Amino acid sequence: MNFFKRGLLSITRKKGKSLILLAIIFILGNLIAGGISIQQATSNVEQTIKERLGTSATLQPDHEAMNQMSEEEWMDFEYPTVSLDLIQQVGQLNYVKYYDYSISTYLGSDNLDSYQGDMDMDMYESHSMDFRLKGTNYAPVMDFEEGNAQLLEGRVFNDEEITNGTPVAIISKNLAEHNQVAIGDTIALTNIILDYESGDEEVYDSRDTALEVIGLFDPISSVEEGEESNQDRGMWDFMDMEAQNTVYVPNGVVAEEFEFQIEKMIELYPEDAMYYEDGIDGYYTPQYVLHSVDDVEAFSEEVQPLLPDMYLVRSAVDQYDNIAGPIQSMSKQSNYVLIASIIASVLIIGLVVLLFLRDRKRELGIYLSLGESRGRVVSQILIEVMLIALIGIALSLFSGNLLASSVSDTLIANDEQNQGFDDGFYYYDEFETNVSSNDVLDSYEVQLSTTYIVWFLVVGLLTVLLSTVIPLLYIVRLNPKKILM
Repeated sequence: MNFFKRGLLSITRKKGKSLILLAIIFILGNLIAGGISIQQATSNVEQTIKERLGTSATLQPDHEAMNQMSEEEWMDFEYPTVSLDLIQQVGQLNYVKYYDYSISTYLGSDNLDSYQGDMDMDMYESHSMDFRLKGTNYAPVMDFEEGNAQLLEGRVFNDEEITNGTPVAIISKNLAEHNQVAIGDTIALTNIILDYESGDEEVYDSRDTALEVIGLFDPISSVEEGEESNQDRGMWDFMDMEAQNTVYVPNGVVAEEFEFQIEKMIELYPEDAMYYEDGIDGYYTPQYVLHSVDDVEAFSEEVQPLLPDMYLVRSAVDQYDNIAGPIQSMSKQSNYVLIASIIASVLIIGLVVLLFLRDRKRELGIYLSLGESRGRVVSQILIEVMLIALIGIALSLFSGNLLASSVSDTLIANDEQNQGFDDGFYYYDEFETNVSSNDVLDSYEVQLSTTYIVWFLVVGLLTVLLSTVIPLLYIVRLNPKKILM
């Protein structure tokens, strides 16, 4: 009789021991299955949420590090900036799908009323600089491409207008309707330089810039009507008002206004001229859109050495840590459970198999004395254990998945209660997102996926195999003559 048949007969004839081993593997398998299931679910959440956050990245000063500087360090500190050449160099990296660099300033207007929405801003009408002139070097406009705003009418810029700094503009539809402005009309904004030296607000100088309207856009709100709390209503109104009064133009248009402001500020305050020696290059804000969220880490690692001190790479996916607290906490706990379960399984199953082999010492000695090779005897024991393990693991595959789902709900509920989980929306520097903490929880789902099944079978069977290796050394050391004497 070959060793395979002997293994099958041994399982059926020794039902008690087989059932004990099956029960132990089933129980331990549930713990391993639960840990793997939660790990897979949290990994899927991370991938899903990071894709929703987007692949945008930017370069900016490390404000956290600056806040930790001492007074002595601040005395010799020069505020870091990145040059336009470096911005363009980073934009040529293979990770970058497309990029833009923008410069902004605020202007007023004598014949254009800013859009105030539901807010009463009459007290600020005197010399108010309500219009954000936002430049772009990317003709299709980054905000439109990334879904932060939508072009409703007209067109975006062309490359020639971007290159030449042509005075053309895209304004919000609400601002246009509020002022009866149509595509093809010209609007005038005023660059006002104020002098405060006398104690009163006086106009030192000003100049007008005329812009032809070529398109109308609508900002896409980060929150649906009715979703925000009353205490956040004012913030959302203010942010919406800012977006509605944004005027998109080529960078060259903003640069001219910025240079006018610098020139006049130096006239007013000649002692501060040193702060403007680098011109406007240090005022550009870059934004890079990468091909994939998987490129973010590699992009950061390659760009960071090129940046000056106290400068770093920020990406939209950095925000994941801020909104996924319960999920990350659960991932850590499940990781500890998984490791502990594997270690416990190796020890417990190994001990049980060793005890069973000691009871079968005479049987194994007879096989060896009859000329059966130790390799075939070892193979028989492996077959017995792995067949029982396969059944136990298959059963725990489903029950462990259900256990993981139940445990996950409990862990999330406890974490929400302990940490006061915030379901609000988040902003991270230049990156606006409509992803909330509730979206993270809604994305979490324990599934009986193919990936989960494959991983569990591989981990489970390898764990059982490892736990059987040490007891098998017992067979190798058996001396059939001593056993049968």
